[in-house]
Amino acid sequence: MSSSNTDNTALNKKRSNVWYHYTILQNNIAKCNVCSYKISFSGGSTGNLLRHLKTKHPTVPLQRNVQVNESNSEIIDDPEPSTSMDQNPIRQQSTSVATTSAAFLRPHNKQQSSIANFIHKPIPMSKSKMIDQQLIKMIVKEYHPFSVVEDEEFRKLIKMLCPTYIIPSRKTVTQSLLPQMFDMTLECVKDRLKNVEAVCLTTDGWTSRTNQSFISVTAHFIDPKNDTVVSSVLLGCIEFNEKHTSENLSRFLRNLVEEWNLLYKLTAVVTDNAANIKSAIRNCNWRWLSCFAHSINLIVQSSLKCIDSTLSKVKNIVQYFKKSSHALAKLNDYQKQLGSPILKLKQDCPTRWNSTYDMINRIIAIKDPIIATLAVLGNSELNCLSPQDWVILENARDILKIFYEVTVEISAKKYVTISKEIIFIKTLNKFVFNFNNNNTLPKEINSMCQVLKDELYARFGKYEENPLISQATLLDPRFKKFAFSNENHCKNAVNFLKAKAQSIILESDEPIHQQVATSTSTSNSSSMLWKEFDETVVNLIGGSNSSVAGIIEVEKYLNEPLINRSENPLVWWAERKNVYPRLYRLTKRRLCIMATSVPCERIFSKAGQVVNERRSRLTTSKISQILFLNHNML
Repeated sequence: MSSSNTDNTALNKKRSNVWYHYTILQNNIAKCNVCSYKISFSGGSTGNLLRHLKTKHPTVPLQRNVQVNESNSEIIDDPEPSTSMDQNPIRQQSTSVATTSAAFLRPHNKQQSSIANFIHKPIPMSKSKMIDQQLIKMIVKEYHPFSVVEDEEFRKLIKMLCPTYIIPSRKTVTQSLLPQMFDMTLECVKDRLKNVEAVCLTTDGWTSRTNQSFISVTAHFIDPKNDTVVSSVLLGCIEFNEKHTSENLSRFLRNLVEEWNLLYKLTAVVTDNAANIKSAIRNCNWRWLSCFAHSINLIVQSSLKCIDSTLSKVKNIVQYFKKSSHALAKLNDYQKQLGSPILKLKQDCPTRWNSTYDMINRIIAIKDPIIATLAVLGNSELNCLSPQDWVILENARDILKIFYEVTVEISAKKYVTISKEIIFIKTLNKFVFNFNNNNTLPKEINSMCQVLKDELYARFGKYEENPLISQATLLDPRFKKFAFSNENHCKNAVNFLKAKAQSIILESDEPIHQQVATSTSTSNSSSMLWKEFDETVVNLIGGSNSSVAGIIEVEKYLNEPLINRSENPLVWWAERKNVYPRLYRLTKRRLCIMATSVPCERIFSKAGQVVNERRSRLTTSKISQILFLNHNML
């Protein structure tokens, strides 16, 4: 029988409330769910366990308040004799005798139990713990306040589903169940990271609506147990009250990495382009990569200044329809009359250029209803988009569309993204170049294209020379050499890859080489027949020189045909990890690198839902625990 089944069986026999706070291990040892301290309970006594709770965790409630279900405690007595007149005196006499006998035989000071007491038996302790865990999961995953356990309708629902389950109080949830689940999940995440060879980190900062500052750090890796996807965990979304200087940030990040034992597994750190975080990473002597999506954002924001006057008109129109319900109703009526779906205007966000593209794309989609509505309402101040403005908007949308698509695809979390950067840069440069050579476009659009061209070169001009990005591109069986636009950069990348493969020494290298050398010497001593063949084999597999074997792996890999662009490169490598053992180890260090720091921004999107109006009083430690569980719980 497995240990988990044994624990469940043991818990089913326990009835003391103290077992809500302990997990049975083995040899009469129990672990405290609050502090993980191990205590002996030999002989079945819970005195040690109870004493530990009272002295070390006095605020943790020992038992839950049991609500007596009136339907379960009803006393069903024998019915009173009927007072109606019975015409049969014999029946009356027998009924009276039976009633007297029953009253005489029944104990006087005991009440008869109802059948409900046998149907609604107390649930086992293991089942109660499972429901507790699911309750915590519901709260942290669905962003419910802890006070949900006190909502009357919620309690009624739970009573209908499981009448004998004792719903924990809010204090029990926050001070006992949540920390227990946090500790369990923390151990699970640490176990996952133990066998990982390489980790990429992404980090960013965030300030809550209550003016609390947090720093989020996520880790991305290829899990040996599931090596066909890029796995990710949240190391922490932790309060950071110090000044955001490079020294303070580097100290914070270094302590976190050492706490998780990732110092010798760290392959790169991806952040935005802020000077303080870049300096902090370099102070730690780690390799830093710029967030590709953030760089795209800066490039596009610079180009949008060329059409700023047209965009201001659009923003005013969108704001007008957002504030006036009458104007919005008219706009919807015109969309119905034209037989088109009712679409709402979108306002842009200054920190996200994608929202500017959405705003332009939406106003073009409902151009005719917008013009008709503004004309009927007679708002001359807003009806100011000239035909030239509409031409500028349509061309700007066509240019920005490809940047929008690149941003969406590069922001994936579970798939390889780092190897796509060189291809996307080459595609963007070619697309902008074609637009820039079109003399029929408005001058504003030509200026916009020129800014895009200059910014692309300034930010991405040397990406093919970056060792991490170039090696990751070569190790992607979908692209290899064909992703590069410069032949010299491609050759340099191949040489870097060979040098890396040469430096990798496998555990099985020495025994194999000794075996080959032994077999060769034996054959030489006995006969010269196999000398030439053995020497050829030694040369092909690299002999006792692992660097030669690494070069052979690289050349053999590069000569294989490309796989389909829609296929998963990690699946391809998982199937061939024994064919290219050195390159596979390097692949796990390169393809786990994220192209963007978007995973941290997604954490902050969740944090915004956690720290809402109903949760504005949450402490920073509780916010950190909730976000950790939200991201890492399976």
